[in-house]
Amino acid sequence: MEFRKLIGFGRNSYVVSMPKSWVNKNNLKKGDMISVSEGDEEIVLVPNSFQNRPGEARESIIETTNKDLDMIKAEIISSYLNNYDSIRVNLEGLQHDVMEIKSIVMNLAGLEIMEQTSRSIVAKDIVNLEEINLIKIIRRIDVIVRGMISDTMSCLNKACPVYSIVQRDADINRLYYLGYRAIKRALKNPRVAKLFKLTPWQLYSCKMVMLRLEKIADRQKRIARYLQESDMDAQTTKELTALYGKMNEAFLEAMKAFYNNDKATGLRMDMSNKERTRMCDEFLKNTIARSIKKKHSIEHYVALAKIAENLKAMSTSIRNIGRTIATYD
Repeated sequence: MEFRKLIGFGRNSYVVSMPKSWVNKNNLKKGDMISVSEGDEEIVLVPNSFQNRPGEARESIIETTNKDLDMIKAEIISSYLNNYDSIRVNLEGLQHDVMEIKSIVMNLAGLEIMEQTSRSIVAKDIVNLEEINLIKIIRRIDVIVRGMISDTMSCLNKACPVYSIVQRDADINRLYYLGYRAIKRALKNPRVAKLFKLTPWQLYSCKMVMLRLEKIADRQKRIARYLQESDMDAQTTKELTALYGKMNEAFLEAMKAFYNNDKATGLRMDMSNKERTRMCDEFLKNTIARSIKKKHSIEHYVALAKIAENLKAMSTSIRNIGRTIATYD
């Protein structure tokens, strides 16, 4: 960190000398205008011509030779989250179907394939992240998660739309990645952060809420699959329905607290996690005690344990949303 002395200038003003390296990097000269934005404890200086200067396009080049599909997917998503303007996937040496690569790209919001040859696929970012409303993204993810919880609960009655739940989990991933990119851009650029009208800590809090929502969605997908592998009797179904209802109530209460910035409820959702966890353990204990008297497959017991484990993880995410609300300033 570099320190500079505050100098008095007339009766009503003060001046601070500017680092020559910053002036040169931004192509400024004597007499140029600089925008000044005041914060609570800081002042942000932005060259007035910043918005009119074309930025240098950043391209990520991904090689596919001797890489499995998971690695290629990870590199594409990493480039997307790092806000590259374009992503070029070189296909020479590709050992997978090109359609699989295109599917990965098309599942990322705002990326469009602009060029495809036998040698490469080029996707460009067409979204203006500065026009994104983060709270609207969170609300959209929230609505999808609520539907997934409802449909997962319907699996208890053997009417389980697993495919639909999996598809909506993919929709949530797209929204989460989009929000993540916007937040990362804002944290690196004070001018963008100002457009969002959120402090750095509020931006971080939004990211954490989106992450917890994404985790809760993952749990619904897994629970729905395990419910199909279990062979629950009427009593077990009744107990699990009641437990799931408690989890859903806690989730709805936590999200309401987030929208209303209700710190007291956020703290209560944090503190009540122990009780929700205890209920999950009690459910598993009682269920296994009843099941042991009957002939069940190993898969049934594994499924029950996995259901309880994922419900506890769902509860932990609700707790973490509560903690985020309590520190959202």
